[in-house]
Amino acid sequence: MIHIAITEDQLLFRKGMISLLQTLDNIEVCIEAENGQDLLQQLAAGTERIDVNLIDINMPVMDGIQCMKQLQVLYPEMKNIILTNHEEEKYIHKLIAEGANAFLQKNTGIEEVEEAIHAVVRQDYYFNDRTVKAMHAYMQKKKQQDSYSSAADLTRRETEILQLICREFTGPEIAQQLFISESTVNGHRNNLLLKIGCKNTAGLVLFAIKSAVFDPDFKAE
Repeated sequence: MIHIAITEDQLLFRKGMISLLQTLDNIEVCIEAENGQDLLQQLAAGTERIDVNLIDINMPVMDGIQCMKQLQVLYPEMKNIILTNHEEEKYIHKLIAEGANAFLQKNTGIEEVEEAIHAVVRQDYYFNDRTVKAMHAYMQKKKQQDSYSSAADLTRRETEILQLICREFTGPEIAQQLFISESTVNGHRNNLLLKIGCKNTAGLVLFAIKSAVFDPDFKAE
């Protein structure tokens, strides 16, 4: 069972989302919060572990970005799926860089919401084609250097693993593909996070697109 929190200040949208989520198998809504502060208070008072938090960005009292920063410190295993109306490439890039595991428009169908929930639990991120292409377009426009390491700093094995992560392979699948142990895969993934300076696997994908390690337009045969 995947335990869900939904953090959204718009009452009708929040209740509607809860009603839809309750129709899904193996998904249980355990917390509904009207802003980031409300969520943190309920998490502190409760004993139930939350696996995935569906969170809006623009909320009173404490917005989604402020809330995510605290969640990463207090509940680092929790996955955050952004629900928003923003579509700007730069905005998507900022949210992923801040540690979001997935990014969905508020008009997304419940089928894709379900897919995203299972994906972030399984592989730590979910990017649909629109999100990947938006990030790629933003990277192409962005000329100045930032704090990310160069792809030249990666070893051949790290590059192979990063490419497979971007192709949505899980840890066991990567181990099988490269004929190595799953613990070795996890070690390389942790090294990538430290070397690149990312907060999660979604950040690794962001780096891979920026540094041309991964081409979102490439289709494997």
